[in-house]
Amino acid sequence: MTIPAHLHKQFLIDCLNLNLSGTASTHRPPQPDDNQWPGLEAQAEYHSVAPLVYHTIQQHGIQVPRQQLQKIKALVLRHRRANALRFSCLQEIEALFADNDIDLIALKGAALAHILYDDPSLRPMNDMDLLIAPDKALTAANLLTQLGYTTPHGLHRFNHQPHHLPMLQKKVQGLTVTIELHKDTMNRDSSGSMTIHDLTKKPQTFTCGRNVCIKAMGHTDMLRHLCRHSFSASTELRLIHLYDIMAYAAKFQDRIDWQKLHDQYPYVINGIRCVHFIFPCPGGLSEKVHPPRGQGPKGCGEAIRPLSKIVKKGRPLSTIFKELFLPSPWWKHAYYCIRPEDSLIKCDWITHPATVCRWLTLRAGSAMYSYFHSTQ
Repeated sequence: MTIPAHLHKQFLIDCLNLNLSGTASTHRPPQPDDNQWPGLEAQAEYHSVAPLVYHTIQQHGIQVPRQQLQKIKALVLRHRRANALRFSCLQEIEALFADNDIDLIALKGAALAHILYDDPSLRPMNDMDLLIAPDKALTAANLLTQLGYTTPHGLHRFNHQPHHLPMLQKKVQGLTVTIELHKDTMNRDSSGSMTIHDLTKKPQTFTCGRNVCIKAMGHTDMLRHLCRHSFSASTELRLIHLYDIMAYAAKFQDRIDWQKLHDQYPYVINGIRCVHFIFPCPGGLSEKVHPPRGQGPKGCGEAIRPLSKIVKKGRPLSTIFKELFLPSPWWKHAYYCIRPEDSLIKCDWITHPATVCRWLTLRAGSAMYSYFHSTQ
């Protein structure tokens, strides 16, 4: 029997909301029927929330069938070991870069695991994203080869002039550790750029291991990056991305420059207001962002998939067209910084079609460049 994914997803959302609201919350997630448990661990793994969900189950005494609980616990133990190995590699990379006068800023999960979460093992990762100065990118990549990293895949033919170098990988105790060296935190589909030279605030630091200090972006830049990345058309939107945004805004609400975000980066405020439909703003955060009331737009929590998965050989043109030009209204509100209360008519007929055409043109140009470059 196949269990609808949305039933598992709602249970995961309810568990994460318990984490956001704190231990004082009197709410409990609904208990799925006995025949709805199978497959829950797969959804928890897909959305990268297995450790958080297991933490909630334990903390609130939620009754889960033993077999299912063991599967989720196995994921927790796997991520704990994997993160320990990754962070050991991060310490090694930081020391090497420091010796060669290369500034490094940890992005997304690598930073959030230490800054946002009480235990770094609670934030699963597939790779580690590191931001460096564009003019130091090739030097940094060459240094990593000295540590045993290789580039097995290279760049995709549609990805000319990307915001990060090809993935660097090496095996560490059976685990493939993947590093992405970013020259820019924003991909080419985004409107704007944010390199290591464009940060609005001095980076914060966190301790990795016993005494290794790693830099991370300040609060304003962190939220700018999280919102741009989460709603990007090149990202598989998972619950952990939305949870990161709301949990970070809630945890550091008294240290965030909300006026600056309102005035200069309204897409961050709008992004948090859109996330509110999945993870309601906890505590005093509502006073900062004034979340919308009532029912959310259609398709809450659903985003346009990466173009490489939409425009795939063998798919019917009608399916491709529908997925490209008729994505979730909720995602359009977040991506185009349109308030949930406002109309999407202009976006539906002008803004989004123009954006899709731009995306496809960029990829066609990259494919032509790669073809002629390889020919030469």
